[in-house]
Amino acid sequence: MSQYIYINGYPGVGKLTIARELSKLLPGSEVWDNHRIIDLVHIDRDHPDYNLMRAFHRRNTLLTIATSDSHQNTTYILTDARSSSPFGSAAAQEYEDAARSRGLPFIPIALECQLEENIKRVIGSGRGGAANGKLTDVNILKDIRQEEQMFRFGGDLELELDVTELTPEQAAYKIFEHVKIVTQSLSVSKSVLANAYTII
Repeated sequence: MSQYIYINGYPGVGKLTIARELSKLLPGSEVWDNHRIIDLVHIDRDHPDYNLMRAFHRRNTLLTIATSDSHQNTTYILTDARSSSPFGSAAAQEYEDAARSRGLPFIPIALECQLEENIKRVIGSGRGGAANGKLTDVNILKDIRQEEQMFRFGGDLELELDVTELTPEQAAYKIFEHVKIVTQSLSVSKSVLANAYTII
């Protein structure tokens, strides 16, 4: 069963690395890092039209994914860093709406990471920094963590995972196990519903 797996968390917690490891466990999956959208916006983040342009590219990307006939059996692993602000919540909801429009399960993953470890990861050599638009400024990270709470969908399909002491491979496997349980549960529910209609 194909699905949308939405990995949300603060900058630098390891979303993309974990997503890539998860993709290895899910044949036919494709990783969509949020920077594939963010990096399309070639204006400064403090520009009045920045969020408007970012929303345009996000919606266009999600629409393309949701309506693509050539990727009907693809599982999408999407990464994001959405806060619980009205703007962040609305943007996160667009991912769930895209999954719903395609009739696929939407499985949100909320990553947690202690501040000290988050700082180590955000300044790690593997992030690349300005070359790819990723945050590497520790002070900005601290401000974000102090001022913003990451968005949560809630519900039984969501997994909250503390990755502070986990390797990317370990985190990916925990997500993989959760996805298996969710998809099996959804398959059983569909089967029961189909049998109920048959009896009726």
